[in-house]
Amino acid sequence: MRKLIITGKKLTDCFSDFISSQKKNLNQGLNKMRIICSLILIFSGLLLSSCSHYYYVPGAQNVPLFREKNELHISGSYGEGSETKGINIQAAFSLTDKIGIMADFMSAKGGNLSDHNYGKGNYFDGAVGYFKPLDKYGVFEIYGGIGRGDQYHEYSSFYNNQSTGYADLSFFKLYLQPSFGFTSDCFDIALSTRISRITFNILDNNISGNTDSYTNLIALSDKSHLFLEPGITIRAGWKSVKVQVQAVYSRYLNNPRLYIGEEYHISLGLYCTLGKKPR
Repeated sequence: MRKLIITGKKLTDCFSDFISSQKKNLNQGLNKMRIICSLILIFSGLLLSSCSHYYYVPGAQNVPLFREKNELHISGSYGEGSETKGINIQAAFSLTDKIGIMADFMSAKGGNLSDHNYGKGNYFDGAVGYFKPLDKYGVFEIYGGIGRGDQYHEYSSFYNNQSTGYADLSFFKLYLQPSFGFTSDCFDIALSTRISRITFNILDNNISGNTDSYTNLIALSDKSHLFLEPGITIRAGWKSVKVQVQAVYSRYLNNPRLYIGEEYHISLGLYCTLGKKPR
């Protein structure tokens, strides 16, 4: 009988130790889950409350595909990227049977005005280039241009919608754009690649309480920034008026981990041609 009592105590003690160890393991597991959940919530909150400020938008590319002298092309389009929306107005004229000039205007904005976290700006450029007809429908062209843009940005806190300041900046752009395409009275298609060199000038950096935004803005003016921008342009319609669809991808060459520019721009608009002889 005594042996049974002793054995029963040992079993009770073993069961108690087992329960205690399981409670300890459970508490440790719960603590780990609390830490993981807290980190997930914090990280998710930062992602949801942050808004990227892009300081460069690739915009629509002007691809005239001239084949003769005294052609005038005018186009207007609406375009969007991952954050911005805007309009593009473009014109091009063939001075000779080999030399063309062109000019572009873009106005874009992105972000949320009511949350005090947005950016807006305008951009102008002009270019001169060489074009060469190939066979009956082909065209090769290459243009070099210079442009200037102005931007205004307002920033807000990650934790609320209170403004943390604003910034004014400008930038200069040098670019080289070779293109190859096929053009007819009813249909055009072209592949183009633009290589852009951007230099920023910070006019006013009035940001407080947002160290990352302040530091990133200062870093923009430290050096020139290179972008590679391949694009495809498709136009269909009539000799004088065509509907144009264009997609441009922008690759930041300095450091792909820094997102100072939008990665794509897709636009839709009308393309008008004057002075072109029917073929």
